[in-house]
Amino acid sequence: MKPTRRDFFKFFAGGATLLTIFKILSVNPINAIKDIIRPPGAVEDHDFNLLCIRCGICLEVCPTKCIIFAGLNDGIAEINTPKIDAEKGPCEFYRGRCKEEMLCSKHCPTGALQLVDKDEAKMGTVDFYPDYCLAYLGKECVICGEMCPVPGAIETTEGLKPIFDNEKCVGCGTCVYSCPSIPKALSLSSKGSRRVKSLR
Repeated sequence: MKPTRRDFFKFFAGGATLLTIFKILSVNPINAIKDIIRPPGAVEDHDFNLLCIRCGICLEVCPTKCIIFAGLNDGIAEINTPKIDAEKGPCEFYRGRCKEEMLCSKHCPTGALQLVDKDEAKMGTVDFYPDYCLAYLGKECVICGEMCPVPGAIETTEGLKPIFDNEKCVGCGTCVYSCPSIPKALSLSSKGSRRVKSLR
C-alpha cells in the first residue's frame, strides 16, 4: 500500500519526537551511568554526552581495540558513546603505543576526549576477586604484577600473591586483560576516575 502524505508527516513527527527524547536523556544527570569506563582524557559525564557525536573515530584509531561502543545495557543516553572494555585489550596510554600521545584524544573532533599528561589520567580502578585468583588458589601466577605498567600499583608478597594499590592504579586494564583465570580474578570499574573539566 502506497504511503500517503499524512503517513509521511506522522512518521517524520515520530522521528523528531524520538530525537528530542534522546537529546533530553543525554543531558539528564539522572540518566548518567555511574560505572561506564571512558577512554583517557574524557571530560565530565554531562559535557561528554553533549560533546560526543558518536562518530567512532576513537574506536578506529585505538591500537588495542579496547574502546568499544556502549550499548543499551549502559543506558539510552550512552548508546554509541565510547567506553573501555579491558577484556578486549589494555589501554596503552601509560605504557605502549599511546604513551607519547593518546591517539583517541588526539583524533577526537569535538573535545569529548582531550589530550592530558599520562600521569594525570586515571580511567578507574581494578577490582580484585581473590576467590578466582590462581595465586590465592595455591597455583603459581604472577602475570598481573609482571604486566602492570605502573610502579607500585601491584606488589607481590613473599608467597607470590598480588596486592593492589588503588591509589596508584590508573585503570588501564592491563592486568585485567592479562589475567589467565577463568572467570577472571580482576575487573575494571570507573571508581576513582578523574575527568577533564570541559572548556566549552
